[in-house]
Amino acid sequence: MAVDIRQYEPIDTVVEVVEVNGHDIEDIVAWINAESKLKGIVGQTALRGRSAEYVEIQTPEGALRAWLGDYIVHDGKGAFWKAARSIFPRMYTPAAAGAVADAAEDEGGEGE
Repeated sequence: MAVDIRQYEPIDTVVEVVEVNGHDIEDIVAWINAESKLKGIVGQTALRGRSAEYVEIQTPEGALRAWLGDYIVHDGKGAFWKAARSIFPRMYTPAAAGAVADAAEDEGGEGE
């Protein structure tokens, strides 16, 4: 997959994050659809030729649009949401090396 998936952590948990940058929209949608617990089409791209591209995410609260520069956040359990570029740096910091493996072990996962 060509999408640059990075790991960030809010205060209490580690999440996966991608930035909607316009270069890998289809890969982001494929990632969302592969990881989401919701059924049906979860992520979809804007129509080509529009002035702005976005990824539409279906959440339990309804559809959200992540525009260029916004971040799509995944909790590792199938839930997705968006974080606006203006608030993302105040809510999340890059995850420390090994934090994801530690979180998986804490939840009974396999770890590394």
